[in-house]
Amino acid sequence: MEKVLGKKVIKRFGKTLPLVKILTPETRLSVQFHDTKNELWVVTGIDKSIAGEKPALIVGFSLEAVKKYSGRVAEKYGEMLKGYGEALNKLIKILESHDRGKQALENSKNAALAAETVKNHVPGTRELVVDLDNARKAMEWFYNYRVVKIGDVIPIPSGTLHALGPGIEVVEPQIPGPTQSLEDGETYPVRYYFPGYERPGVEKMLDIDRAAEMSPGFTEEALPEIINNENGCVVERLPGKFEGKGLEVHRIIMEPGAVLEITNILSFHTIVSVEGETRIITKDSEYPVPKARPDGEMLIVPASSGPYRIIAQDSAQIIDTFTPVKMNRIG
Repeated sequence: MEKVLGKKVIKRFGKTLPLVKILTPETRLSVQFHDTKNELWVVTGIDKSIAGEKPALIVGFSLEAVKKYSGRVAEKYGEMLKGYGEALNKLIKILESHDRGKQALENSKNAALAAETVKNHVPGTRELVVDLDNARKAMEWFYNYRVVKIGDVIPIPSGTLHALGPGIEVVEPQIPGPTQSLEDGETYPVRYYFPGYERPGVEKMLDIDRAAEMSPGFTEEALPEIINNENGCVVERLPGKFEGKGLEVHRIIMEPGAVLEITNILSFHTIVSVEGETRIITKDSEYPVPKARPDGEMLIVPASSGPYRIIAQDSAQIIDTFTPVKMNRIG
């Protein structure tokens, strides 16, 4: 453990390795929050054929909702969420009771789309489609949709409502911990079920009873902090202020041929490339830095490896995640 994590890391934070994920969703992911863990999104790519011309993700409550309900915004959102769940499950129930409706569900894998195709053939469906649409609009009004571009950095502190949008590719460093899922759209079969609507094969119930625990404020944008800029290398500390919980993330932007020396190594480093070709040279070996892509790999440099160099073969950008026992010296 000490060779990988570092002795001082274990002493301060225990035997926990921060996670770094590569996410490339084809549909919007579930809306959720975390009661203990923090994470960070670094936008590395956007598939406009999926995301559209205004790719957006959900982060926190909308400014309108916060202004209207102030400290009660999470509680009011929870009420709207229950109404949405009831409307969705009534619609699913009536579609499943009819052969044509059930086949439409199987074909589309989406309750709302299925209902649209059979609303003239399955009695009672048309009214329930209207109810679901109204419930969805009431729920969606609470979400802060943030349009993003490649290179944007979005911190997600614990307690913050969030959901990654379709076609938005990110590197996601995070502190491990449980997830509280709140809604999952109109997917079918459902991945998570609402309380009172248990379904065979679905193990996780949505945690809507915990909605009031979320942070009620509007989430402000945060900017990286430049901590080093010399010799063709810019090192940024990415926002979030998670250092006290055991997570720090640097973005390193390098010109062709630039060399960055990483010294005074006290923890492991998890490294992945966003663009360009870079190599890491330790005292024993040399490794290419893997690209952030679906099914891709990452490079973990253990604490015991000692100082190392990053060499850019062309214009490059990498994400470096580590545990900040104290400020690492870069130079």
